[in-house]
Amino acid sequence: MTEIVWGGFTQAQLDAQYDQSTLVPDASEILQRNADDSARLRAEMDCILDISYGPTLLEKLDVFPAAQKGGPVVVYHHGGAWTRSSKDHCSYVAPALVAAGVNVVVLDFNLAPKASLDEIVRQNRAGIAWAWHNADEYGWDRNRIHSVGHSSGGHICGMMLVTDWAGDYSLPDDIIKSAAPCSGMFELEPVRLSHRNSYLDLTVQAAARNSSIRHIPAKAPPITVAWGTGELDEFRRQSREFAEAWQAAGHSVETFVLDGLNHFEVGVEMFNPVRPVFANMLKNIGVS
Repeated sequence: MTEIVWGGFTQAQLDAQYDQSTLVPDASEILQRNADDSARLRAEMDCILDISYGPTLLEKLDVFPAAQKGGPVVVYHHGGAWTRSSKDHCSYVAPALVAAGVNVVVLDFNLAPKASLDEIVRQNRAGIAWAWHNADEYGWDRNRIHSVGHSSGGHICGMMLVTDWAGDYSLPDDIIKSAAPCSGMFELEPVRLSHRNSYLDLTVQAAARNSSIRHIPAKAPPITVAWGTGELDEFRRQSREFAEAWQAAGHSVETFVLDGLNHFEVGVEMFNPVRPVFANMLKNIGVS
């Protein structure tokens, strides 16, 4: 009898559930299109590039300022299975937000296996802290910081939501006013048991520390959670159960199931102004 590893899955089945290529064999084409669009947008938009927010070479960020000073800011955490992609692939998230009066910060950070998941999360937290400390210099309201992420960036966004900002950073507990963790991973035990642990090297304790669904705080902001019907079963389950847990804790959450979209398409379409998921993000940001 074949051994069940997690959630009714054998090892081979679990590995497939955390391998996007099993459903999206042309993912590289989508990602290249995102990179090309992002390069074009950086040439067309007002932006300030490669600002250092930490001590390592990859701790840099890009700022896309809104036309009017004093507005909110979205900090975007990119995806890529914690091992690939960069801020240079993700400038496409900025145009619709900037058009709505929202400043955008797109973070770069070190990747696995060079960096541990704890370190990746720490660097993204440092990016949020940077946005708070540098609000006056770049012209946004430090009391209107919002976190958005997709895929492994959705996981990171979830971890921003459960951070002890007051205790660990001497910042306001409610520094994040809303968030949109989309198509993410919020319980990392199945990830630890899958092939992804060959580069994450998670222990049981590290998986627990980095499972945001286990650390939902008593007070928390409203969130937007979206995923596609064309995603892997595990990714749909992860988002659905995180949204349910957020709501069960008494917090506000709106979920959006994007019909026919695969994992990578969700990462683009969540920033499409005609999609209700984007409208809900703007509502939570306070600019709808």
